[in-house]
Amino acid sequence: MKCFVISPIGQPGSAAREHADDVFECIIAPALKEADVDGRRADHVKDVGRITRQMYDEILTADFCVAVLHGFNPNVFYELAVAHSAGIPVILLSEKGIDPPFDLKDERVFHYDLAPRSIYRGDNVRALLAMIDSVRRLQGKREVPFGSNLIPLNATAADLPYSLKNETNSSADYWLQLVGRARRRLYLAGIGFTGWRGIPGMREALGAAAASGCEVRVLTMDAQNPAFGCMLNPDVTAANLASQGPSLTEARSWFKSALGGAPKTDVRALGKGMLFQQIIVSDDQALISPYLFSATTGYSPRLEVNESCPVFGAFLREFDELWKANSSN
Repeated sequence: MKCFVISPIGQPGSAAREHADDVFECIIAPALKEADVDGRRADHVKDVGRITRQMYDEILTADFCVAVLHGFNPNVFYELAVAHSAGIPVILLSEKGIDPPFDLKDERVFHYDLAPRSIYRGDNVRALLAMIDSVRRLQGKREVPFGSNLIPLNATAADLPYSLKNETNSSADYWLQLVGRARRRLYLAGIGFTGWRGIPGMREALGAAAASGCEVRVLTMDAQNPAFGCMLNPDVTAANLASQGPSLTEARSWFKSALGGAPKTDVRALGKGMLFQQIIVSDDQALISPYLFSATTGYSPRLEVNESCPVFGAFLREFDELWKANSSN
C-alpha cells in the first residue's frame, strides 16, 4: 500500500517543522513500516517539477492519506479537501486535547501524545496501526464523504460503483454464471425471461441455487395486466397480446419446476403495477434494463449497479414493492 502524509512543513528549525518531524519520525514512519506501507511527506518528494503538481499526484495515487492537523494549517486543509474529493481514505492526527474542526468530527481521528512515556511505550504507533488496519479493510473502496452520489475525483471506470452497457444481450454463459454466483438472493423481475428456458444448464443452475438456500424470487408480467398490451410495439416485435399469455404462463411454470419448491423460492405473476425496467438482483449487484418502446429488451442499454451505489437501494425497493403488491397472484 501507498500512503501520502499531509502535514504542515514549515521552515527548517521552526517550531512547526520540529513538531511535524516529531510526529512523522516518532509515530507515522514506525507505524507505516510495521504495516508494510510505503509513505512519504511532500518535502520527501525529490522529483523534478512543480511541487504542487507532484503533491496532487501523490494524493490522487495514494491508497490512503494521513493528515496532521497541528496548527490547523490552511495548506493541510486544502490538501485534505483534495483527498476527500478523490474519495481517498484519510486518517486525521490531532494533538491530545485538541479536537478537529466541526466539519471533520465524524472522520477517523487519532489523538496523539508526544509525551516521552507515550512514545516509549509505543501507544501512538499501536493506535495508528489499528486505524491503518481499518483502512485496509475497505479493500480500495473510494467514497466522497460529503456526497455519496458524487463520482470521486480522478476515478477510473473500475473505481465506480456502476457501469453502463450498450445492450442487455449477453451470452448464455454470462447468465449461467450470474445464477451460479448467487448465494444470498436472486431476484428477477421482467416481462417473462422466456429465453432462459433455452439456455442449456439453466434449469440445473436455478435448482442448485434454490437447494443451497439462496432466496430466489421471480416476478413476470401477467398477460391480463391492463398495462401489458401498451408495452408491445408491433413495429418491433411479432409477439402480440394473444400469443404472449400462454408463453408467459409456461415460463412461470418452468421456473417453478426448476426451483423445485425450495423453501425460500417463489414465482409470481405481475397483475398489479407496471414494469418500467427489467430488474435482476444477484447478491450485491443489480442489472437494470429500461423497457423501450423502440427496441426489444435485448437491445436496451443495461445499467450494472453495485450495492455501494445509492441507486441500488432504489431499484431493490421497486422490486420489493411490486413483489408485495402481487402476493396473491
